[in-house]
Amino acid sequence: MPGGGGGSSSAPATTAVSGGGVKGPLANAEVNAYALDTAAADLKGALLGSGSTNAAAAIIGLSIPADTVGPVLIEVTADADTVDLTTGGAPVITRLTTVRNAADITANTYATPLTTMVVELARLNADKSTLGYSGNNNAEISNGEYLAALVVAQAQVKSSFGFGLLDGIDIFAQPPVITSDTADASSQQAVLAYRTAVEAVAAVAKKLEDDAKTNNAGSTATTEDMFKALADDLSDGAVDGNGSAGSITTFADVTNVATSVTVDPSILTVPGTTISVTSMGAELVAEQSSTGVTTVVDASVETATTTPAPVEPIPDSDDDGTPDSDDAFPLDPSEDTDTDQDGVGDNADAFPSDPTETADTDEDGVGDNADAFPNDPSETQDSDQDGVGDNADAFPNDPTETADTDGDGVGNNADAFPDDPTETVDTDSDGVGDNSDAFPENPNESADTDGDGVGDNSDAFPSDPSETTDSDADGVGDNADAFPNDPTESADADGDGVGDNADAFPNDPTETADSDADGVGDNADAFPNDPTETADADGDGVGDNADAFPNDPTETADSDADGVGDNADAFPSDPTESSDLDGDGTGDNADPSDLDPCDPSDTVAACDSDSDGTPDGLDAFPNDPAEDTDADLDGVGANADPNDANACTPDNTVTACDSDSDGVPDGLDAFPNDPTETADADNDGIGDNADTNDADPCIPNDQAAACTAAGAVWDEFNWDEANWQ
Repeated sequence: MPGGGGGSSSAPATTAVSGGGVKGPLANAEVNAYALDTAAADLKGALLGSGSTNAAAAIIGLSIPADTVGPVLIEVTADADTVDLTTGGAPVITRLTTVRNAADITANTYATPLTTMVVELARLNADKSTLGYSGNNNAEISNGEYLAALVVAQAQVKSSFGFGLLDGIDIFAQPPVITSDTADASSQQAVLAYRTAVEAVAAVAKKLEDDAKTNNAGSTATTEDMFKALADDLSDGAVDGNGSAGSITTFADVTNVATSVTVDPSILTVPGTTISVTSMGAELVAEQSSTGVTTVVDASVETATTTPAPVEPIPDSDDDGTPDSDDAFPLDPSEDTDTDQDGVGDNADAFPSDPTETADTDEDGVGDNADAFPNDPSETQDSDQDGVGDNADAFPNDPTETADTDGDGVGNNADAFPDDPTETVDTDSDGVGDNSDAFPENPNESADTDGDGVGDNSDAFPSDPSETTDSDADGVGDNADAFPNDPTESADADGDGVGDNADAFPNDPTETADSDADGVGDNADAFPNDPTETADADGDGVGDNADAFPNDPTETADSDADGVGDNADAFPSDPTESSDLDGDGTGDNADPSDLDPCDPSDTVAACDSDSDGTPDGLDAFPNDPAEDTDADLDGVGANADPNDANACTPDNTVTACDSDSDGVPDGLDAFPNDPTETADADNDGIGDNADTNDADPCIPNDQAAACTAAGAVWDEFNWDEANWQ
């Protein structure tokens, strides 16, 4: 709409319900879901949803809120349009109910005559405490009571009207028709058993109607009336025409209800048909054309002929041979009697006549309730309730004690020494009992071995009565320790004030140290730090052991061992000599002239004629104090020679200047580099030794300068130049 606003809201979530109502499958019936209300006579609480069954007898259009919890009552009601697909006519039972938990309601929710009977029977008996019901008889039914009653009621209905076919089948969850969920032979056999019982109970109700009309043509009771009355009749534990409130008027025209209902099932037919209740397998197949289910039915089911057992007027729900009315435990096949009415059957009750006991776990003859130790056959009582049985408890009436291990009459808990029969108390908590503790109130002491009044822990000498303290912890008591505060000393034998351990001479009061460890005390040792010496008789500073002349302060060594000290010995390393009167370095014993320093050698310092510091034997000029060296041996001292490395400088006529070593100095040698020649008389350049005519310069070489020089005139007369004018 123009100018307006709008909004939207989603529909609440719901859960669809599927299933149907089956005596025969009911098509076109009304279906409603209610919250179970145990306070309502018809159990209907709030309406949760409505729907119907379609032409195929399947529930359609029924949903409940998705958040629904707890039990839900489903009611299928026939109206004028409803058809029983098995008979093709109106149903003989028009109201069918079942109860399902909301969480399990989505599939296989089928209301049948049997679920209807259970729902009603549970309502009638839920508050009771008989026939296996656990109500509290307060005239009100709680949800818990009702749900518990459904279990008992189903067992009783199956026992009486299950026709022996429903053992192990939960009729609230089991489909009574073939569905897509019942595809195997086993599940189809369960469908057959359930459906047979459903049709059989309806046939029994129809028979009751027929019997009433036989006895009274004016009877108006219908099959549905008879069916409703059966649940009431069963409520007192027996189908006999009487309910829990007395005689049931609906059965007024039935001579004997028990006889009528116990008819042989094999003669019963589905009401309104000629179909025997024993051949429902074929009917399950036939009705598929109406239900639209295409699941293949196993041949063993289709051709089966069931053999239902007759109705049990008095139910025996646990099939233990004892009717529920006489069975204290109608759902427990192992029990039927509870003599002491303690809720435990006599078979399981170790004390069937004692309502206070049911078990004796340890089989000691005392029931678990009275037995303080139900799992210990050796104990039954705990008088002091300390958790230890009286038989094992050394102090059964003292809750603080249970054992006395050492048998001293004091319990282990109070006994400081539970394993020692001589001790029970430890006043100072030092781990030693007062009886044995020399110092029972001193936690630091327990013994005084030497009896000196000082405990062993404090007594440094626990076995010596004369000592208790060792201040310096040297192992010697203070009383006997000459040095009680010095851990390195305890005695001073010579009384010199130095402990024996530190005193090198513990028995000599004049000595305490021996620094060089030579056995002579430092006080008496002339050399206290030299282990090789102790005395110096001549006082020269050299110990007597090292002093070759211990009584001569001027001598200490005699290196050559010749008896003359090194200080007085001119030759301290020569044992054959000791003096040198002429100072020439040759001992008097070997010197041929001990008064001449140049004999036997002029190379000694004493032999220096020119006193220039170079002995004559080494002086090239022994009488010239200005010279002592002539390296080039040219006879000119190095000081005066301008080149003392060249013998020919400054004079090449000296002997030292002889290059060819032919004995003629270079200055006088016509051939200074030819050792075979020294002269050339005719100056022709050929030495006299080689020249065949040393008087003629042109022989043997007429090309010599003397022959070719300008102005020279030579002839065959071979005159020399000196004579030729």
